[in-house]
Amino acid sequence: MGLRVVAPDCMGYGRTDAPEFSPETAYRYGFKQCADDMKELARQLGTSTIILGGHDWGGLVVYRIALHHPDLVTHVFSVCTPYAAPLKKYISLETLVNTRLPFFGYQLQFASGELEKLIQSDKDIEQFLLALYGGRTGAGEDSFDVLKGVLLDKLGDLKRSRLLSEEELNYYVKEYSRHGVHGPLNWYRTRAQNHKDDIPLLGRTVDVPVLFIRATNDPALRPELARNMRKNIRDLQIAEVEAAHWALWQRPEECNAIITEWIEEVVFAGRGKL
Repeated sequence: MGLRVVAPDCMGYGRTDAPEFSPETAYRYGFKQCADDMKELARQLGTSTIILGGHDWGGLVVYRIALHHPDLVTHVFSVCTPYAAPLKKYISLETLVNTRLPFFGYQLQFASGELEKLIQSDKDIEQFLLALYGGRTGAGEDSFDVLKGVLLDKLGDLKRSRLLSEEELNYYVKEYSRHGVHGPLNWYRTRAQNHKDDIPLLGRTVDVPVLFIRATNDPALRPELARNMRKNIRDLQIAEVEAAHWALWQRPEECNAIITEWIEEVVFAGRGKL
């Protein structure tokens, strides 16, 4: 399609730094810092405008990058992750889970520090990733619950799911093993930092074209979370795939076809802005 594709690691993942989490380092895992990092990366790559796409945390942060740097981002697409507008009042993760979104309960486990203590070796990381990617025990038991998180008593007996090839799994284990799991899990500890950074964005709308691919069976990022997106995004296109959270792995051809069509019809239609 004539587009250059860059797939950066976010802070704490892969080959980035992975500082220990503290009040002094929290900002390094925040959306604002990620937005500034992407702007600097674009500068180093010699481009003044970019199209952003992401899934899960990446699917959430792309909206914030567009808000923080509207002159940089021309178009956004997000798989599974709906837009969440900045809030005037801070709501802690605990309050959010207990009053509004119980299916974010797994995030309390991820933020607690419990997993870092238990997941140390490459084999531990492999089992952790298998729990996230639908691995089951030899008896066919599930290993992850959105209300609770990783079911720790199932680790050690998980088999590879069909979502990942052995080559992909080995690669992920190698990348996560570089710093351990604390870096990725720090993203679940930044709610207060992100709220602070969001204050200047209150009342703003996302003014670039957005494609949101909704997964009909995502147990955490449920389709109903997208019901108010049109209030805050001026040019929104919503597509749907019959998949759970790992839509890009479950329905790769369908997701790619949706993104390709959107790029051809929306992005290339405004190519003078790229």
